[in-house]
This record gives sequence, structure tokens and C-alpha cells, in this order.
Amino acid sequence: MGGLSLAQPSCNQVDGDYPGCGISKMTHAASQPIAGKQFMYKYFNVQTPGDECANDLCSCSSTGAPDIEQGRVFTTRQISPSGGPSPGNGFGLHLVSVPGHKTSGGLTVEEVEAHFAEKLGSMSTFDSFMDFNVVFATSSLQSYKSAFDRDGVNYLAGTWTDGSNNQYTSVLVQVPGSQLIFELVQKTSLTYTAAQAPVQLEQRVPDSVLAEQADRLSGNENVSDTTSDFIVSLAVNRAASSKAMSELEEFYVSGMGTTKTHDSSENGVTKKCFLWTGATVNICFTNRADSATSTSFKVGDFEDMLNNAHKTIIDGHSWCPMDRWFDNHYAIDSRQVDNSKILAYINSKKPFHTCGSNPMRGTGLSAIFDPTGLGIQMDTGTSLPNDCNSFLAVADEGHSNPACTIDTSKCGSLSDSVTV
Repeated sequence: MGGLSLAQPSCNQVDGDYPGCGISKMTHAASQPIAGKQFMYKYFNVQTPGDECANDLCSCSSTGAPDIEQGRVFTTRQISPSGGPSPGNGFGLHLVSVPGHKTSGGLTVEEVEAHFAEKLGSMSTFDSFMDFNVVFATSSLQSYKSAFDRDGVNYLAGTWTDGSNNQYTSVLVQVPGSQLIFELVQKTSLTYTAAQAPVQLEQRVPDSVLAEQADRLSGNENVSDTTSDFIVSLAVNRAASSKAMSELEEFYVSGMGTTKTHDSSENGVTKKCFLWTGATVNICFTNRADSATSTSFKVGDFEDMLNNAHKTIIDGHSWCPMDRWFDNHYAIDSRQVDNSKILAYINSKKPFHTCGSNPMRGTGLSAIFDPTGLGIQMDTGTSLPNDCNSFLAVADEGHSNPACTIDTSKCGSLSDSVTV
């Protein structure tokens, strides 16, 4: 059976990755996606994709499934500020609520969001769960800090240096009620009140990425309205347990064919970053001691929960579309990857993965999950792994949103399950 059919477009990633070109989005399962979207519109220069459902509510009535709420935006690109194709032409930030899909074997979305809320709280001290973020370059960091101060939005400011000892400042802010955290970065210092003080952080972004966006990071536009600022995607950051950290290089370099761009260990903090072929956004992982997060729910517990849900729902059932925790994923849009390497790795190592077939994407590998349990939407034209060739593809059911399906017939034990 063939791979995905879409051709690789001509890419200009001078101001970050976008649909069709590199790491195109970061998605999170969410219970309040529309409220999250409203927050992003209030503080960031974002737009709504052209293929969004009316009023951010996707009707699944034709399949008998619960409706889907979506809070999907993309960052406006200075080089091309119009909306572009249906998915938008900037880096996507998606919050989605798909209540018809399963979290069997794991926690519910609401339970995970409660853990994030408890840990992050007032954002007054650093917590390792803040490493679950998306990093953006800005030329107007002071303006964001001022806006958050004005409106009483909790955030954490931190300073760090690159490999040449240049100082940068990060401001981390959580989209309320969600797992989505922005990390805004600039090569600058900020003005603080007597009660404020930045924390000291390790290097947050590889030197190679900082060099590519040096002009923007060094800028000082200080726009009064942050929604006119253009932020540029630099990295998807993830916290990682020691166990996952020891497996990431084999998965990303040996398996996916990415390049390792950063590997450091300082003050008990280990960080590794990887770059997909055809992308500019790095995928970075940070390991800290368990004591770096509050409460008894640790980074390793989060990983175990995600991987146990994947094992329960899709392990051995790669045509199953019902894993709600796939909604924690990023997408790689590239026709330059080594598909032979990827398929050989899947067939040999058998990481959790899914296959799919629909008119837009063709038939092939749909998603793969890295050792942390994070999903990767494979917009890469990768053909079917061996286990997927053993089953007939399920054609799209005719509705506009494939997430509306609640068919568990290809989900093993879920066929008899009623747990959502």
C-alpha cells in the first residue's frame, strides 16, 4: 500500500516552521480548549485556521459521538501574515477536547490538568513540569511581562546563558487550565519590582537555533500591544525521566534519523535536543531530579501513565483511532526523512504507533510515540509498517473530522470497554 500522497512544498522557514514545513504544530488534549484559545488571542499574535469548525465546535452527530471542542490557533508569520492554506501558515498551537476517545489504562485529561494546576500554581518557583513547553523568540519580552503584570497573569522569569556566555531571559506562562506553556525568549534583561527576581536556568535552546534567530532575539521593539508582535517557534521542550532519557537517542537518532543538536549536563540537569530533517524547530528533553517537582506525581509517573494508556488502547492494534492521549503530540511535516530507516526501526523495535487512511493523507504510518509517551504526527509519506499490512485499512467514514469516530472494532479489548 502507498505512503502519504502530498508533495513537499517549497519552504521558507526564516521565521519558523509551519504546516507543510518542519515541526508544524504542538497539540494537547484539553478539557477547556475554547477558553485556552481566548487567552492566546488576548496576549499573542495568532489566527484561527481556515479549516476550523464553526464556533470551534465540531459536530459528530452523524456518528453518534460526542461533539468535539477545539481551541486551535497558529502564530502569525511576519514574512507572510495572511492566513494561507486551511491549516494556517504559522506554527500551530492546538487544544482539543475529544470526549468520545479513550484514556483507558491512564488518567483522564481533567486529572492531568489538575496535576499541572497544582504544580504550577502561582508560577513563583520553577517546577520541572514547566519543561513541558513550546519556546518562541520575541523582540518584545518586556512588553509581555508588563502585560502579564497589568492583568495579574502568573508567570516565571528566568535568566540563562548560551555556549558563548551571552545572557538570555525566558518568561514562562501557562495557558490557564491546560498543559500548554509558552516560553518566550529574548537576548535581553527585564525590569523587575522589588518583590520580583528571575530564577537561574540552564541553557534552554541550542546554540544553532539561537544563531539562526539572532536578529529577532536581539531586537528591542517593545510593542505596547503584544498581539502585534511576531513570535517565532524555536523548540518543543519536554521533561523526561532518567529511563526515557536513556532511550531517546536511540529512538530519535537511530530510529527517526534526526540529528542531535544539544547534549549537556550541568548542576544535575541533563538536556538533549534533536532536529528532524526538513525542520528548524528542535525537539528538546530535560531530565531533573524527582525533587524538582512538587507533589508525589513525578515526570516518570506522567510518562508511565501515557505509555500505559498507549499499551492498553493501541498496542497490537495499530489501526485503532481511539487513543485520546495521542492528542498530546507534535507534527513533523517533511518529505526529506529517511522512511526506510523509520520503517526498519518500527518493524524491529515495535514502538507504539498507528496507521491511517483518508483522502487527504493517503494510507500509511499515521503516528509514532517516543519513549516519553509523546505522540508524533507523521506527515512524512511513510508507508505502512509490517503489522499494519496485516489488516485492511478502514476508509474514512464520510464525516469531515476523522476524530469523530468512536469505532472500537479495531482496538482489541476496547471493543468491550465502556470507559472513556
